Amino acid sequence: MSSPIKLSRHDSLSIGNNKINPELKGHAALLSIISDGQFHSGQDIATQLGNSRAAIWKSIKHLESLGLQIEAIRGRGYRLANQIELLSEKAIKKELSPTARQCCNELAVLFKTESTSSYLFNRLGSEKSHGNVVLAEYQSSGRGRRGNQWVSPLASGVCVSVAWHFDVAPNALGLLSLYMGVATARTLSTLGVDEISLKWPNDIVINNKKLGGILLELRGEASGPVDVIIGIGVNYDLPEFALADIDKAVTDICSLTKKRLSRNKIASTLLSNVFEILQDLQSGISSSLLDEWRQYDQSVGRRAKLILPGKEIEGILKGVDNQGSLLMIVDGQLKSFTSGEVSLRIQ
Repeated sequence: MSSPIKLSRHDSLSIGNNKINPELKGHAALLSIISDGQFHSGQDIATQLGNSRAAIWKSIKHLESLGLQIEAIRGRGYRLANQIELLSEKAIKKELSPTARQCCNELAVLFKTESTSSYLFNRLGSEKSHGNVVLAEYQSSGRGRRGNQWVSPLASGVCVSVAWHFDVAPNALGLLSLYMGVATARTLSTLGVDEISLKWPNDIVINNKKLGGILLELRGEASGPVDVIIGIGVNYDLPEFALADIDKAVTDICSLTKKRLSRNKIASTLLSNVFEILQDLQSGISSSLLDEWRQYDQSVGRRAKLILPGKEIEGILKGVDNQGSLLMIVDGQLKSFTSGEVSLRIQ
């Protein structure tokens, strides 16, 4: 089991000089104290943080509202039902590959935000946005594809977004979602998560259960400069109550591996793979990535239903073409479908 990362009251809470809500700082600092799974008395916590016991109790209730299970026993204090490892800017940076270190401009871990992708997207246009990375312990409005909500209680996943600027949009830009799937699959395979498959266009799946997803947001011109926000979410340890809020079959890393892999190691490995692929795209190198995606695609030959606005189409899946479009045999004819308009549910 990995050791908990202790955060100071100011560690990894902002990018640059952005001001952070002092109340959120208090919640994050409290969480860093109880993240070891041991009991801590309310008085000891109050002394460490310089707050009243009433303020500590209020903060405990707030953490519970974000999905943490906290035990409170009179005379002993508070502790988390399960030990957790908090994300740490320092720990993640330390494990980045040399290429990722060169590409990563700024990296921040937010305690709470609406969405890591929205956080970066709202800051596009700054000369310093290229290569920025944001992770969050909790997203109040995490987003999936087609407007779906991404459910991820506090510290239960690895949610990260990366901002990247292309002076000239690469020819392979339409394949970027698939390539980020490859980056995620590489990461999980390296860390010992087996039987990973990729489902077009942006799902990471194991045994027909969703483990993670990718969301891209672009701003720019098709043949000119373009900014891309790459959002990746991977389920780490979903609590039971969260499963009731998800209408699809899902799984998480802890359930699959029966281990508590380091969340910081997952984040650093994922970012290393993402930046290495982005650097290759910047240099015009991406020839084998699509073939690698196809190796993870285990749905070829299966009957599926495609859901489009206002209609549904059934057919046999035949993989993807060289532009990343989904290929499907419908009524005996091979047809292609582009991303952004369709959703795939394998039957």
